[in-house]
Amino acid sequence: MEENEDEKRKKTVIAGLLAASLAAAPVPSFAVSSEKAKLPNPQIKNIIVLIPDGMSVGGVTLTRWYNAYDSASGKIDTGKKLALDEMASGLMRTYWQADGIVGAITDSAPAATALATGNKTNDKFIAVTPAKTPVASILEAAKLKGKATGLVATSQIMHATPADYSSHYPDRSKEEIIAEQQVYNNIDVMFGGGWSRLSGREDKEDLIAVLRQKGYSYVTDKEGLKNLSGKVWGMFAALGMSYEMDRVENTPSEPSLADMTQAAVNILSKDPDGFFLMVEGSKIDWAAHANDPIALISDIDAFDQAVKTALEFAKKDNQTMVISITDHGNGGVTIGNRATTSSYSKDPVEKFIAPLKKAKLTGEGLEAKLNADRSNIKEVMSKYFGIDDLTPEEEAAIKAAKAGSVNYAVGPMISKRAFIGWTTGGHTGEDIVLYTYLPGDERITGVVDNTDIARICAGVWGIDLDSVTRRMFMEAKSAFEAKGAKATIDKSDTSNPKMVVVKGSNTLVIPENKNCVELNGKAQEIDSVTVNVSDTFYVSGKVVELIR
Repeated sequence: MEENEDEKRKKTVIAGLLAASLAAAPVPSFAVSSEKAKLPNPQIKNIIVLIPDGMSVGGVTLTRWYNAYDSASGKIDTGKKLALDEMASGLMRTYWQADGIVGAITDSAPAATALATGNKTNDKFIAVTPAKTPVASILEAAKLKGKATGLVATSQIMHATPADYSSHYPDRSKEEIIAEQQVYNNIDVMFGGGWSRLSGREDKEDLIAVLRQKGYSYVTDKEGLKNLSGKVWGMFAALGMSYEMDRVENTPSEPSLADMTQAAVNILSKDPDGFFLMVEGSKIDWAAHANDPIALISDIDAFDQAVKTALEFAKKDNQTMVISITDHGNGGVTIGNRATTSSYSKDPVEKFIAPLKKAKLTGEGLEAKLNADRSNIKEVMSKYFGIDDLTPEEEAAIKAAKAGSVNYAVGPMISKRAFIGWTTGGHTGEDIVLYTYLPGDERITGVVDNTDIARICAGVWGIDLDSVTRRMFMEAKSAFEAKGAKATIDKSDTSNPKMVVVKGSNTLVIPENKNCVELNGKAQEIDSVTVNVSDTFYVSGKVVELIR
């Protein structure tokens, strides 16, 4: 049958609308496999890796809904997006593996060892193998390639993730050792908390003075971030910095994660050879451990602003790869809990988000508002959390909470009122989202392993990380003895052991955790820090060459 004129007109209109919608749709990104992404790419001069520690998909979803809900009007913007959203491209596995054991749920130290060095390792190990031998990080390899380097975190900068990029030790808790290696590792930009690890130390060393002697600017507040150039350390808290929501109210002198990211990019991008930068939203993980949904949302949002900063630079620069991955899940956060088992299909977004919108501080920030005897708990919970129906049991739990852990008491209280579920106070083993952006609007797709991240970063720059490890971390005693020298360890200063190497008239003194040696009494700088693990020293090949 022939079509009548009305049917022809309808088809023409439909075809026109379809064409218009296709023309308006974004062009699909060009997909790149993880194996192809490991190949040298001369277009990529800079790499920015952003790690939202402990961030699971549930936290991202909760944050997006939180931002979409306007509590004043009750309206919901279902099109609300995060900066991360456009970068979502694949998945990443987070398991650990060492000594014949495969573990589904990892801790931050072995997870970041994988991300930074491309190697699986044991729990609590920082950038060393299960045999406790150091392995080079992509940051250290970038330095050898002549690139500027930087680390940014909201924890103390000696915490597990930044430590894995900048130090080597089989115990993440030894933050004074980690701090010393970081100071002597000649990283151009270091921003975060942790000034308490730099002075007042057991070894009596004043690392702030060392930094200034090495030519670093040392800043302690957000005003200090303005107009910086050259090498800089910014220490903005004794240990961890404030959650973003608390920062505005309680510690306004601290910079935000986006502030630190922007300052780092401004400094590092001046290097004509390019740069490597790692940015960590550290306290997303701490919020999940405490089951505090307000803190979780606060710092996922803060992290997303840092991602936006990095992405805007990359799009303008067109020579920068941006990768964002968490190291592991944490908390098992869900929108909906046991109480919504029968009601979930009828529950509106407001049920979950409206109670959260009442909060003005995180559980940690709220603790600072309690008086010494905590007699004002009800007033504080009403004013800053919008909770007016506190039970006697809840009030008692807050009063009994140890200093520094009130968030562990109040987080579950607001979670209960917002029907937010948690499965654990620890880490979780699910795959996490891989977020990527490459020049040309490319994306790395598929399911990758956490060890692939370091290998991808190294690959685009034509770096063999295993070769860098062999160059930077030779087992010293054997290497020197092979050259006919005698190597002993001097522990006369128990806090500062050193290796002494003697051959003929030459004496070489090698202190641990530093990038300098003394040859016949004359000091000289070397290209990497010396690592001492249980009296086994690992030194750069350049140090071994000093003994002839």
